[in-house]
Amino acid sequence: MSVASVHPASGGLTNRSQSFSSVSSLDDVPGYFTSEPVLSIEELRLQLNSCFTCGVSWHDEHVSLDCAECGGYSLERPCPLCEGHCSAVWKRDLTMSHACGKARWEGSCALLKPLKQEEETRLCSRLEKLTASS
Repeated sequence: MSVASVHPASGGLTNRSQSFSSVSSLDDVPGYFTSEPVLSIEELRLQLNSCFTCGVSWHDEHVSLDCAECGGYSLERPCPLCEGHCSAVWKRDLTMSHACGKARWEGSCALLKPLKQEEETRLCSRLEKLTASS
């Protein structure tokens, strides 16, 4: 199911010279539009919280293990950097997952932050030693 579809209007504006100014009353307006089903906001939310590739509902915690867009998880997953050891939960980036057709996640690893600070301290001390020796 697609989010939106485009269809040529049947019985509507048949050539470019016609316009809505030729409509004599509001009763004539419905004839200019097709009666396509419109998604409610809730239906649109459910559509966006589903995989565009295989169609499973991430909202209902469903996934397809062999689908790149699902990536084996629904809307949340354990930290992919440390395989969940830090207990951080990452959230699916719906926009990028749908656009790329591959699972994309937002979050940060709680274990890697202290390591980065240690690395910064180590690099700073090495730079200070280099500066002092030159």
